Formats: sequence, C-alpha cells, structure tokens
Amino acid sequence: MHHFCTSTAATLSLSSKAQEVWRDVVPDYAYTHHMLMHGVLTLSAYHHINVHKSSSDVVTLHDYRTRALYHHQIGLQIFRQQVQTPDEDQPHAILLAFAAVLGMLTFADAETEQQPLNFDDALNLLAVIRGKQALWRSGSGVPETSTLAPAFFDPPPPEHRTDLGSTVLALSQLNDATQDEACKGAIAILKAVAENQNNSEFRMLGTWPAAVSDEYLRLLKSRDDVALQTFEHYCTILDAMRGLWWVGDFGQKLRAAIREVRSSDGTSDAPKLVGEP
Repeated sequence: MHHFCTSTAATLSLSSKAQEVWRDVVPDYAYTHHMLMHGVLTLSAYHHINVHKSSSDVVTLHDYRTRALYHHQIGLQIFRQQVQTPDEDQPHAILLAFAAVLGMLTFADAETEQQPLNFDDALNLLAVIRGKQALWRSGSGVPETSTLAPAFFDPPPPEHRTDLGSTVLALSQLNDATQDEACKGAIAILKAVAENQNNSEFRMLGTWPAAVSDEYLRLLKSRDDVALQTFEHYCTILDAMRGLWWVGDFGQKLRAAIREVRSSDGTSDAPKLVGEP
C-alpha cells in the first residue's frame, strides 16, 4: 500500500487530477471496500515488477507476481459476486473503479509477458477488455457525480497528447474502401476516438473495444482484412498511451500479431494499411 500511494498512483494516468484521485481517494475507499483493496494491491505488485523487471533478483519478482495473482483472484471473485448479486451497500462507482483496475491489469499482464503475442491471444484480450468496459458503459453517468470521476474522465494535459490526424485520415480512406457495415461501424467508432483530444486514457483505450459489434468480432475471427486493418489502427491509439507503464509496448506486440495474420505466409511483410504511405 505504501508503494501504491507513493509511487504507483502517480503512474496510472498522465492527468494530475486523476493521479490525486488514485493517490488520495481510491486508497480511502479501498479500506472499506475489500474488493477495491485487492485491486489496489494487485496493481501495486505489478508496478513493482515493472519498476524492477531488469533486476537479477528473480525470486523476489516471482514473489511479487504470486502476490499479485493472489489478490487478483480474490478481488475478481468478489467482483463477480457483486455483478451477479448486487449489494446496495456497495456503491456502483466502486464496481466501476475495480473494472478500471481490471482493465489496467489486462494490459499490464500482456505487456509484462516475455513471449510474443499471437493473434488468438490478442482476440482473447480484446474480449476481456470488451467485457470489462461493457460494465463501465452500463453505469454511464454514475462516475461523473463521484469523487472518483477525475480518475476516469480527466484528459491528459496537452503536452502528453498525440496528434492522431494521420490515423483519422487513414481510417476515412479505409471506410471509403469497404462496403461492409460492421467494419464501417467499427471504423467510425475508432475515428471518433482518435479525433477527440479531450478523451481520458480510459476512454481512449476502452471505448472502441466496448462499442464494436459482435458481427465485427466475427469478421476479426475470420481474418477479414478490413477488420484486421481497423484493429491495427487501434494499435496506434495504444502507441499514443505507451508512456503509461501498464500499456507500454503492448501496441507494438499487438500490431506484430495482426501483421503476422495479414501476411500471406506468416513471415513476409504484411500488406500495407489503406492510407499508409
């Protein structure tokens, strides 16, 4: 908990207001809501691993990963119980805060994995993120009235925002190149995310996975090239957030997995994206 308050909290967002919430408000809630406490301790353990990942002390890093998994499993068990059988004494904002923690952990776990990401793993991660963000959407409007709100809605300062104009243009060209309505819908959602410079990190990363249609996911699973290209453009959003340790180089790993699928033999360079120079 000391590591979380003095170090981890300042690394979960690029917004100073969000950092304050993670440092001061979230721990206070966690002391009275065990589910959130387990999430906080899991995040802190993962962050400790990230900070010391170059350490030769493999045993200590293994111990922290074991602790992270322990707290993650208990917190997730409570979370599932709360979703299935809501407790009136459990504020909905706490559920949403824990869902956000789970989202960060999903990225962090994939980022710290030493092995390359394969496409099936990428689809599973997308499904996991989609499920957690769906809960977020179900509580639309609740967090804005909460002291937790800045942690989820405050955008990063201008100096930490990436110009995604080229991505917006490429998505427009990709939209013109397809007649598939499911792909057009996915493209439109991602384009809107890239265009909005006032999005928080959670909206940047979570809006698209939560909002794409089931038909678009089926196209991804069938390796439809336009669907794959749209997914690859999502990697650019991830790249824009690489300054957050829990995102890191995940965008590059995901892009490599997508391009391997897009390659005809799995080894040659993938075909260029529509709109790519």
